[in-house]
Amino acid sequence: MSRIGDVEIEGLDELITAFMKLPDDAMLYLEQASNVAGNVVLQKTKEKVPEKSGLLKSKLKLIKARKSDKKPYALNARVTVSKGAEHITPLELGHKLIRNGRTYGKVEAKPFLRPAADESKSAVAEIMTSAMDGAIREMGGNK
Repeated sequence: MSRIGDVEIEGLDELITAFMKLPDDAMLYLEQASNVAGNVVLQKTKEKVPEKSGLLKSKLKLIKARKSDKKPYALNARVTVSKGAEHITPLELGHKLIRNGRTYGKVEAKPFLRPAADESKSAVAEIMTSAMDGAIREMGGNK
């Protein structure tokens, strides 16, 4: 059994071993699925942004998964922000207002990225499981 964050996946090690025996084309299934799953998290994040101006929502983007030569089994799409949205971290985690070394106040955290990721876990797992199953079936695994 493997643990990824708070999620335990039974049989993941065996699945990865089986996947590594498949042709490189099998990774295309996971690459596409990773991008679909990343989009699920991105949309959920946009729904949860606690900002009224819309700036942060417009700056959220998905960095698509790509196969790496360094880690051929590692694929992940990432939700990130483009320039002009540096306030994402203080908004997510909260912060203090400090001037000349003196604290004037505190802004409470308004988490949206972590809750969006947490709420997307089941959908992401389902997307990735389906992609793995499809790749194994089509490329010579259990039929």
